[in-house]
Amino acid sequence: MPPPPSTPPTDEALALAAGVGDRSAFAELVARYATRVVAVAERRVGDHHAALDVAQEVWIKVFRALPRYRRGATFRSWLFSITLNATRDEGRRQQRRPRGDADALAPIASTDDPTARVSIDDALQRVAEPYRSTVQLVDIEKLSYDEAAEALGCNVGTVRSRLSRGRHAFREQWEPEASGTVTTAPGANR
Repeated sequence: MPPPPSTPPTDEALALAAGVGDRSAFAELVARYATRVVAVAERRVGDHHAALDVAQEVWIKVFRALPRYRRGATFRSWLFSITLNATRDEGRRQQRRPRGDADALAPIASTDDPTARVSIDDALQRVAEPYRSTVQLVDIEKLSYDEAAEALGCNVGTVRSRLSRGRHAFREQWEPEASGTVTTAPGANR
């Protein structure tokens, strides 16, 4: 009779092993989360190539910080916290870069067909921070409220509040008015 299949190591066990130099543990973490890190980055920075750069930066930061990874923290929330910080840094870098005329004149969304819906990513991009991060972590990345609170550095009540406001703002962007105009999300100026 063959031995029973072993359960795969948890993310946290892999993170602790990688923190003491186990490169195969680090490779396993990258394999588990690489696609999701790129997806989070792309939704936040709006450009696939920039998202790939951000993801690379995230994994470098994770690799360097793993020796300080603490027991009790979920790896997912820790990883997404680093990812959110890296996308904020990229956003600041993009703001400092000069923009071409085509970028300045590009419409936010096509409004030729009033029944057309704005893409999910476009709608999410127009939700103000910190609501966008909260919606992304809870509704798209499926983090628990506790994990999202840890990643965002706030308490669970704040996550619930931001999630409610973020979902409302997302719905306003996702379901534009019949005129085909895109509205500004509540909290966009906060």
